[in-house]
Amino acid sequence: MRRKKIGIMDFCGSVDITDPCYDRDVWCRMNDVKIKTGNYTCMAWYHTDKGEYDGQPYCDKRVGIIGIYLDGEIPRQKAMEEIGTIGVDAGLAGFFHNKPDFDDEAWSCFCDKVINGDVWLDDTGFYSSSGYGDGCYGVFANKKNGEITALEIRFL
Repeated sequence: MRRKKIGIMDFCGSVDITDPCYDRDVWCRMNDVKIKTGNYTCMAWYHTDKGEYDGQPYCDKRVGIIGIYLDGEIPRQKAMEEIGTIGVDAGLAGFFHNKPDFDDEAWSCFCDKVINGDVWLDDTGFYSSSGYGDGCYGVFANKKNGEITALEIRFL
């Protein structure tokens, strides 16, 4: 997988890990996950699949992993442990600080922002399209001295 730095964000010590369509009371999201305070580098890892189907060549590029890493320190994947799973129903997932519950109008405005592209970083959080789409995805963490310093959602 190839990685791409999207930007830097301060999540103020906690993140909601979820599909942005879900309200706070939905069971398949992770709320208020405590992380070490600081600036997190937001990275997207892309998976490219090339081949041939029915005699025609294809190239399929998807977001395989998104992650947030304190001060840009990316741990080895094997050093991270799965801390939970999230559900995806809108084909999107990410990391948010106090993600608001959207009413219909706010959700429509949010969706207008994500028409183009596959990864976004804005005042609401860091989120992306979710690999092959809707489903259940693992959330992985790296800890130093008992505090989470890196999180990933692994789509592929």
